[in-house]
Amino acid sequence: MDEQDIKKLYDGVLKKAAGYEAVETQEEFALVDGQMQLIKRKVTVRDVPPDIAAFKLLVDSRDAEPVGKDELEAERVALTEAYFRMREERQKKEEKKHGTDRYGV
Repeated sequence: MDEQDIKKLYDGVLKKAAGYEAVETQEEFALVDGQMQLIKRKVTVRDVPPDIAAFKLLVDSRDAEPVGKDELEAERVALTEAYFRMREERQKKEEKKHGTDRYGV
């Protein structure tokens, strides 16, 4: 495993530890007049909350002193609050940009 692969893995664990928003797209095609055409597209935004196990893995991988349950819980709470603040800021920017919320209302 080279340095680039290790960085990708680390970035993935970091993303999971902090929480993120996943966008999933489903498309449906049909044959119309002899050609395939897109007839339906569904975009779903799914919130993935912070993962304490991923955070613990990051902490342990730094060869740090062991972290107690209380410290981990405090960090989980802090990460969760930060995640929801970022999510709310993103949503406000989208609403301001489009004049609606993400559900089109």
